[in-house]
Amino acid sequence: MIGSARDARQAAVLVGVILLCVYVSTGAGTLTFWDASEFATAIGTLGIPHPPGTPLYVAIGSAVWHLVPGISPVQAGTLLSALATSVACAMVASLIVRISGQMAVGVVGGLCAGAMGTVWMNATETEVYAVSLLCCVLQLACAWRAHSRNDDRARVGVAYIAALALPLHLSALVAAPAAMLLANTQADGTIRWRALCNAGALVLASVLLSLGLWLLALGCVAAVALDSRIRAPEMRWLFPAAGVTLLGWTAVLILLVRARHDPFLNQGDPDILPRLFDVLTRAQYDVAGLWPRRAPFWLQLGNIGQYSDWQVALSLWSGVTPSWVRTPFTAVAAMSGIGGALAHWRMHRISARPMLALFLLATIGVCVQLNLRAGPSFGVGVLQEGTLHEARERDYFFALGFWCWGLWIGVGACAALRRVPRPALVAGAVPLLMLIGNWRGVTRAAMPDKAIAAVMGTEILRSVPRNGLLFTAGDNDSYPLWYLQSIDSIRPDVQVVVTSLLPANWYFRETAIRAGRLVADSTRSGGALARAGALARQQLDRRAVLAVSIVVSSADRAELGRIAGVTCWRRVGLVEVGTRTSVCPPRIDAERSFESAARLRPLLRVAPRESPDGMIGAFQTLARCPGAAATSALRGAAALDSSSRALLDITCNLQ
Repeated sequence: MIGSARDARQAAVLVGVILLCVYVSTGAGTLTFWDASEFATAIGTLGIPHPPGTPLYVAIGSAVWHLVPGISPVQAGTLLSALATSVACAMVASLIVRISGQMAVGVVGGLCAGAMGTVWMNATETEVYAVSLLCCVLQLACAWRAHSRNDDRARVGVAYIAALALPLHLSALVAAPAAMLLANTQADGTIRWRALCNAGALVLASVLLSLGLWLLALGCVAAVALDSRIRAPEMRWLFPAAGVTLLGWTAVLILLVRARHDPFLNQGDPDILPRLFDVLTRAQYDVAGLWPRRAPFWLQLGNIGQYSDWQVALSLWSGVTPSWVRTPFTAVAAMSGIGGALAHWRMHRISARPMLALFLLATIGVCVQLNLRAGPSFGVGVLQEGTLHEARERDYFFALGFWCWGLWIGVGACAALRRVPRPALVAGAVPLLMLIGNWRGVTRAAMPDKAIAAVMGTEILRSVPRNGLLFTAGDNDSYPLWYLQSIDSIRPDVQVVVTSLLPANWYFRETAIRAGRLVADSTRSGGALARAGALARQQLDRRAVLAVSIVVSSADRAELGRIAGVTCWRRVGLVEVGTRTSVCPPRIDAERSFESAARLRPLLRVAPRESPDGMIGAFQTLARCPGAAATSALRGAAALDSSSRALLDITCNLQ
C-alpha cells in the first residue's frame, strides 16, 4: 500500500511544525553545560572544537548565525538543532505515510520519535547529534527513492551523504549500512549483493580514514571505482559514488585552512597534515578498542536499558534510577515499540529490514564499537570499588536507536488502536502523553537550567583579579568561560587554562605562547599538574595574578601551589587566589564573597532539580559556596551547622 504524495506532505508539515514549536519552546536561549558551550564558541568564532573537529557542523552553525538576524551564536546552535530534529521527524513521517498509506500512522510515528527524551534534549541545545540525526534520515530518504524508483542518482546521493559523516560527525555513519541495504533492494525484495558489498566498501573507507588509515581508505574507493567499470550496467552508479565519497571527505580541509588563522578556539591545532590526522583520529584521547571490554558486556547493555528508562516519562521521575512512577510507562512503551516493529514487518518487509538493521546498529552495534565504561550512576555494587566510570551519562550516543524505538511506538499504538472508534484521534493521544510526560524533565527554558551555565561562568570570571591566569578543572567550568570571553567580551583579560587539557602537547604549547611565555620543556614535562605548576610559577615570578576555579579539588590546588611556590590562598567568590607573601591575608574575602552570593541568589530560588545529567544540581550547590564562605568568615566556622561545614570542606573545596 503506497500513500499519496499529498498525504505524505501534509503529515511532514504537521509533524515538523508541531515539533519545531515544542523544541523552540523548551530550547536553551543561552549557554548549557558540557560540549554545547564549546560548540557555540566554535560557531561564533568559526573555530575548531574538540577532536574530531566537526568542521561541517561548525560551518553550518556559523551560516545559520549569520543568516538569521538578531540571534547569538548559542541561539543559532539551538535553532539549528531544533530545525534538524523536526525536519528529520517530518521526513520520516512522510516515509511512513508512503509505506503504510495512512496519514495518521505517519503523524503519530513522527511525533513519537521526536518526543523521546534523549532525542528531545539533543534538539534543544547546541549539539552535533541533532544534525547527525538529520544526516541519517537524509540517507534513508535517498535510499527510499533509490529503491522505489530504481534511481541510481539517489544511490549516489546516499554515498555522498554518508561520506559527509566524516566532516560532520561519525555517528551519522551508523545509518549508512541500513540505507545502502534499502537502496540496493529491488522492488520484489531481491538484494543486489554485489552492489551492496561495493557500497559497503565506500562506508568502510570512511571508517578507515577516521582511523588514520588513509592508504587503505583510498584503496577501497579505487577498488569500488574499478569494479564498477568492468561490471554490468546496474553497477555503473558506483563510479560516481566513489567520486562523491572523495568529494565529501574534502570538507575536513576546513580544519587545515582555519587552524592556520589561529582562531580563538583551535583544539588540536590541525594546521599541518599530521596534526589534522591526529584530530580526525582523536589521538589525544584514550580511544578504546573492541577488546578488552572496559566493562562487562552485559553491563554495557544494561546501561542502554537504564537510558531507555529516561525516554518517555521523565517529568514523573527525573532521577537516574528506575521508579515505580516512571518505569511502568517505559514498559508500556517497550511493548508498543515491539508491536510497532512487528506491524512494520507485516506491512512492508522491504523497509522493515533496514529499519531493524538500523535499530540494532544504533544500540548493540554502538555499544560494541564504543566499548564504554559503566555510566557514572551504573554498576555500583557490581563493579569493584575504584573501577573507572564514564565522566558523564552517555545516553546521547544511543539517540538514533531511541528515535527508531519512538517511531515504532507510534506505529504500534496505531496498530493496537485501529479497531477502536476514531482510531486516529485516540492514537494521537500517545505522542501527546509522551510530550507531557517528558516536558518538565527535559526543558531547558526554565530556571535554573536556562541561566545557570552563563551565570556561574560569568561569576567565575568576575572573581579573578585583573589579568589573572585562571586554572579550571574541565568542561563545565571552562567552556562557558570561553564563550563569555570570545562572544560576549566578558573579562577577556583573564587567560583560562584547562588543567585536564594540559597533557596534550599542542594545548600546553599554545597556552604558554598565549600567556606570553614558553616553558623550555613544553612538550617533555610531566602530567597535568606539573605543567600547570610550571605555568603558575612563571605567572607568580612576574608578580602577576594566579587563580584556581572552585571546581578544582583542594588536593590538586595544593599540589599546584606547592610547585608554583604559593604561600597563601584566599577564597574570592568562586575562585582561589594564590600569592607569595610572608603575611597572609584572611583566608576568605568576605566582602567580595557576599557580593558574589548576592549575584548567585536567583539560582537558589528554585529547588535543586534532579536530572539524569546531574550537572544542574551540582552547580546549584556550588552557587551556595560564596555565601557559606562569607558567613563562615564573619561568624566563624562554629556558627555553621554540620551540613554547611561539610559543604565548605567537600563541595566548595575550602579545606
